[in-house]
Amino acid sequence: MVFIVAVFFYKVRILSLKEVTLVLRDPDINRMIGSELELSLDEKANILDVIKRVDEIILAKGEFPVKGCKSLLHLTFHPLEKRFYKHVALTAYSQSERFLDVRANPDLTLPDGVVVVLALTVCAGEWEEVVDAE
Repeated sequence: MVFIVAVFFYKVRILSLKEVTLVLRDPDINRMIGSELELSLDEKANILDVIKRVDEIILAKGEFPVKGCKSLLHLTFHPLEKRFYKHVALTAYSQSERFLDVRANPDLTLPDGVVVVLALTVCAGEWEEVVDAE
């Protein structure tokens, strides 16, 4: 008689979360979720992860409030050119850094305690046409 003993090793990963404050300036979205959000995100999160998390919050409350757009990510980020639209004002800062260029580098890992300010504005000229990735 043969006994087979299987031992399974489970890799346990303790997630480390970072705190992100998002200040959002758009009247339609602000009526739905407010203008300042405190988010807990994975330690490797970037600005796109922040926007995706806000989309989860918005869509949990109902339909996206800006006509012609599916989500905040759809409204702010050009999926084919991998850049933010011109009508998006975006900046970020932390206690240790006065300016984080998340607009030019959306893959930048955000530090814990970062404050992100995102505003939809016509100050930079006309709004660009929002593009679908399909």
